[in-house]
Amino acid sequence: MVNGKVENLLYFKAGLSFDAFKLAIKMFEAFLAAAGSGESPDYYKARNYLRDADKFYKEAFAEAKKLLGPLPPYAAAEFEKWRSDFVRQHKLLTESQEFAALKEEMAQDAQLVRWIDSPDLERLLAKEYEPQKTGKRKLANIKTRIMLDRLQELAIQANDLKKKAQEKLQGRA
Repeated sequence: MVNGKVENLLYFKAGLSFDAFKLAIKMFEAFLAAAGSGESPDYYKARNYLRDADKFYKEAFAEAKKLLGPLPPYAAAEFEKWRSDFVRQHKLLTESQEFAALKEEMAQDAQLVRWIDSPDLERLLAKEYEPQKTGKRKLANIKTRIMLDRLQELAIQANDLKKKAQEKLQGRA
């Protein structure tokens, strides 16, 4: 495996998922705000964005498990070294251990700041800090945990809006 440049698929798929969820939410909100029962194509566009976002989220989650999850028992030593080098090179792990230092480190991460607003980033860090420190989880993986949790929140929000939009489309709202 002598590939000089390997794409960070985790961030690539997560970025696509963030973008698609945000578009779906925006379009569902526009559809719901429009007057009338709505024969607008916004509903169908939003539904397609939501479907794509869910697909990209699942792919990002699978990539996160591959890069940060436990190694399979049959994994070769080269894979373990490649994976370790890859997560270090792409800064997928956090270096800090204390809450304040982690908060500062994440505020400096260009990708997280692009995808997650500062108040949400702080809220998710506060929510995940203690559980991530205990049990089988590694605190170094908290950046990815927060990213995936935010995607889950967007998915819930988009699906709630989809239900309301379906009701409006069917004339019940």
